[in-house]
Amino acid sequence: MRLQPFVLNFVLAIASFSLIVGCSKSAPTPPDTASATAQSNLKVALVASGAQDDGSWSQGGYEGLQLIKQQFNASVEFKGTVSDGQAEVPLREYAKAGYDLVIAHSGGYIENAEKVANEFPRTKFALVTTYAGNNRNLGAVAFRSGEAGYLAGVLAAMKTQTNKVAYIVGADYPVYQEEAALFRRGVAATKPNVEVTTEFLQTWTDGKKGRTVALNLIDQGYDSFAINADEAGIGALKAVAEHEDTHIVGWTKDQYDLAPDHVLTSVLQDMPKLILNAADLMQQGKWEGKLYKFGLKEGIYDIAPFRGSLTSDEEAQFMAIKEKVMTGEIDVAP
Repeated sequence: MRLQPFVLNFVLAIASFSLIVGCSKSAPTPPDTASATAQSNLKVALVASGAQDDGSWSQGGYEGLQLIKQQFNASVEFKGTVSDGQAEVPLREYAKAGYDLVIAHSGGYIENAEKVANEFPRTKFALVTTYAGNNRNLGAVAFRSGEAGYLAGVLAAMKTQTNKVAYIVGADYPVYQEEAALFRRGVAATKPNVEVTTEFLQTWTDGKKGRTVALNLIDQGYDSFAINADEAGIGALKAVAEHEDTHIVGWTKDQYDLAPDHVLTSVLQDMPKLILNAADLMQQGKWEGKLYKFGLKEGIYDIAPFRGSLTSDEEAQFMAIKEKVMTGEIDVAP
């Protein structure tokens, strides 16, 4: 009788292994219920720069953590409002506590993650930003940010009446420098005579600073904006919306309800799915300490409905450009 549980466990282990080996190499897919049950000992923690209900980046990370909990029956822990450069202590605490995957959910945590990952070589660490990885236990998942930057530039250029457009972003991490460069390229490809500026706020949470910067740009005649700055960006968005004939491309989530008469659309980032992909890669044994990028093709990026903010001709033009970006016909490499 003692042999029966052993045999059952052995069969379940073989079945679980077969599921892992059979997964696609191109785009990780969530496991089924049987696989999730088999992985019930998984422990995942995520450290973020903002609150779990910030309506943007950090909330997306929190929701991704809950998706990991659901899909893998994992134990999860979230720690928010950790300033850039200050994540070393919580990352180390989670590694010491035996978490299998520790997610550093900010481009401002790179040095912290590098140091702690070196101290705990058996723990897997994931940054959520453009980062090459250490080819061992520290890697990254990221959006193909050039796609979003380019398309936001196209939209901003389409709608400007003053021929002055701006990209407002929270910090000048490499990923956002790339996004800004492609925003500029998208503008130039659409209307070559348009003036473009980028404002790096150096904060993701200071809504007052976002508002001040936006109002200053409006005073200079800028009328078309892409805003990617989390809570600070909400302050900027609301400031822009106080003025007539201004247009906004929102970010991360559909921000239409924040300013219905001004938000053209929003760049939708499926942050929860991006976070899930990190755990899925690890569970498949494919986490190699590298950079894994996802975008339009994988359904990680999309564009919110226009709700009449574009003319039919403008929308048709934009959708054709989006298709060319997705297929690679339009080069959005940095």
